[in-house]
Amino acid sequence: MAARHGKKLNQVLRMLRKHCPVEKPVRVICKNLNKARICGCCMAYVNQAGKITRFVIQIDSNLGQLTAIDTLLHEWAHALDQDLNGVAVEPHRDSWGECYAQVWRAYDDHISD
Repeated sequence: MAARHGKKLNQVLRMLRKHCPVEKPVRVICKNLNKARICGCCMAYVNQAGKITRFVIQIDSNLGQLTAIDTLLHEWAHALDQDLNGVAVEPHRDSWGECYAQVWRAYDDHISD
């Protein structure tokens, strides 16, 4: 992952991989998303059989560090939810909310000051 947002974002990513693991590979990249007018996104790659094979999380490289961390937590919850519950038609379904809470608890327990 690009070091644009500093060591703290990398620390959060390592914590997520350890305490909120996603079975499928997750790649996190920082890039300019200004044209899309979004802070980040989580893309699930699906094979012909309809099974998720991997995730790519993109975070806008223009965000401040705290917003980038918040975005990573939000998007990781999408990957975790879809890994556990399948492809989401409604991205912010109840199961996503449960995953988001789990991600924030892990962050609060292991990272926040």
